[in-house]
Amino acid sequence: MRKSFAALVLLPLLPLIAACGDDDNGADDAGAAEPELVQVLVLTSAGGEVAPTPYLVEDRAQMKAYVRTFDDRDDVAEAIQQAVTDAGERDGDLAVATVAIGCEVPEDVTISEGADGWEVGPEKAPTSKVECFAPTTSIALVELP
Repeated sequence: MRKSFAALVLLPLLPLIAACGDDDNGADDAGAAEPELVQVLVLTSAGGEVAPTPYLVEDRAQMKAYVRTFDDRDDVAEAIQQAVTDAGERDGDLAVATVAIGCEVPEDVTISEGADGWEVGPEKAPTSKVECFAPTTSIALVELP
């Protein structure tokens, strides 16, 4: 009788006990994290060029090269620095990419891993007949695994 009572108590716990050693669920794997959009920065008359390649924020050389492509370098650098501060502590790497220049601001971005590394672009290419006084530059701040 004692053995069958122990079996009845342990039976509901078997799935939990079996899962204890299972690390294949991906929830705790650092490599399993998905890239995500942190924020889209919108700067008026900043210039620059649309490019899908993200530049790592923590890499000073990459950030210097990225900011150099803009007409208003100081404002761009300041906006990125503020966005990184606002983003707080992150597990992945923060990176920036210029996703659009014009009158329309993309609502979301796609982040994909291509043959040459990560690529960031607008989810839907802005196609508007809206005229604006000054074009805006949309910079995506993303977290990469």
